[in-house]
Amino acid sequence: MTGREDGGGWAADARRSLRRHGFRRYGRIALLWAAAVVATGCLGLRTNPNPFEEEGDAQRIITLEVENHNFNDATLRTVARMERRLGVVNGNGKQTFTIPWSTVDDLQIRIDVLAGDRFTTNRVTVSPGESVHLTIQNPLYRSILRR
Repeated sequence: MTGREDGGGWAADARRSLRRHGFRRYGRIALLWAAAVVATGCLGLRTNPNPFEEEGDAQRIITLEVENHNFNDATLRTVARMERRLGVVNGNGKQTFTIPWSTVDDLQIRIDVLAGDRFTTNRVTVSPGESVHLTIQNPLYRSILRR
């Protein structure tokens, strides 16, 4: 045998330890554990919403709907506070982009046509949650950005 006549193993050791130290040590651990569970449950669940703020991330974006009437693929970039690549719209295709947008600001789109010209659209003032439409024409200078 293993040298233990009472059945041995970790369960017997735990029973002996509980008898020897009582529930003081384990009671404190259980109390700390319960306090941690209660504290984490109360931390992030309740927020006081600001009635003047828009709700959710859906209001922190704008939607750009693009129609490409040009035969060539067009790469689009936003021209606002900073330049950001949106993606490619295939020739004679349609594409929808979502752009993170937190405040009212002017938006322009730079259009780079594959093996062709580059054009920057007119400015449009956009607020979070709005949709903007871009029509890419042939020739590019006829393209227009509108709300």
